Amino acid sequence: MSGPTGYQYSNGVYRPQMGIAVSSWQDLPVAQPIDPKSIVWYATLGATIGTFIRSTNALQSAWTASSLAYTGNNTKVASLDTTDQATVVDALQWTFTHQMVNASANIPPALSRIAFLRYGQIWDCQIEIAFGASNYNNVQMTPRDNLGTSGQFLNGATGSIPVISFGNGITGNQVLHVSLLRPGTYSMVLVMQTGGNWSAFEMEWIVIA
Repeated sequence: MSGPTGYQYSNGVYRPQMGIAVSSWQDLPVAQPIDPKSIVWYATLGATIGTFIRSTNALQSAWTASSLAYTGNNTKVASLDTTDQATVVDALQWTFTHQMVNASANIPPALSRIAFLRYGQIWDCQIEIAFGASNYNNVQMTPRDNLGTSGQFLNGATGSIPVISFGNGITGNQVLHVSLLRPGTYSMVLVMQTGGNWSAFEMEWIVIA
């Protein structure tokens, strides 16, 4: 169903989509990248608090396939206001009625990156991701389409692509915590480097109330 530009029709309502408004690959490289803070209010990866930076290395000339995957474990929504038991119970009930990820090997790979999340600054959406035995450095989160742009201030000291950085030495199973500002459908990526190779793990967030 057609509707307003930048919105997706789902379950009788239009939900905003965060994407770069272009009409072809000729336009994307010269488009302005998206600030992840327009949707992400707060983010941590494991015990590492994310830091907003303009990345100098999120854009690479060569990529390898990502081996990351959702584990299906330790995935839930929690209340950030633990003094309000009503919100604590609300979060438990929301998690009970919503399967947030599907880690089954039987689903099509194209569906394996979908995560259903809850918007609101009070909610801590938690998704466990398997990084495996490798150590990953320069781990950064940004909207997917930013990787198709040339960025701003490319090759400059101020960086080019706006990202949320989680730093170095990420390994094993890590829980990504995000608090989100608005509902919608958003394509996000974790960009990272290991063993001299760069990869990007794509996540499709369907953010609902």
